[in-house]
Amino acid sequence: MGILRELSAEDFDRDPHAAKYRGEIDAHPEAFNRLFALLNDHDNKHRLTGAESYGFPALSGVVRFIEADPSIVRVLESSQDGCRFRQAVKVAIRLKMKKIGWTKTGKKGAVNGSCYFTKAERYIKKPPLDKEEYKVRALAALEAVTKIGDEHERKQTGRELMEALAATRRAEGRPF
Repeated sequence: MGILRELSAEDFDRDPHAAKYRGEIDAHPEAFNRLFALLNDHDNKHRLTGAESYGFPALSGVVRFIEADPSIVRVLESSQDGCRFRQAVKVAIRLKMKKIGWTKTGKKGAVNGSCYFTKAERYIKKPPLDKEEYKVRALAALEAVTKIGDEHERKQTGRELMEALAATRRAEGRPF
């Protein structure tokens, strides 16, 4: 299940707001590869959530690593690209936090000890779905699948979904 939580350029493509920053990824691939590696590091995941637990923005937990990376700093220092890149870093943080089950609060907090970031979004852990809400969402998703394409496409989609579900459960060591 860990691989599903890794952040990549494709996540920017799938998110409507983040997609606006895809040009930054293309313009600075080395810096973004380093950023993705930092955000996908297991210890940094805990630093992101730990910062929030102690009342600081998630970015505060990893900012020293971001600002210590020469590839990233080169872009941050650029008067031409630095501002937009900083915004893209914050979007990457949002996408990562979403992947690990946190959501935006709509509030900002100070990022202390940073050379390039002054404020950043605050996050809160999303409560797990209760069984009834989970069931309602699952049934709605299945209902939506029944309206896709023609009969052949629906059968094919159903088979592929069942195969994906079985593979996921096997990977997690759960029976199917």
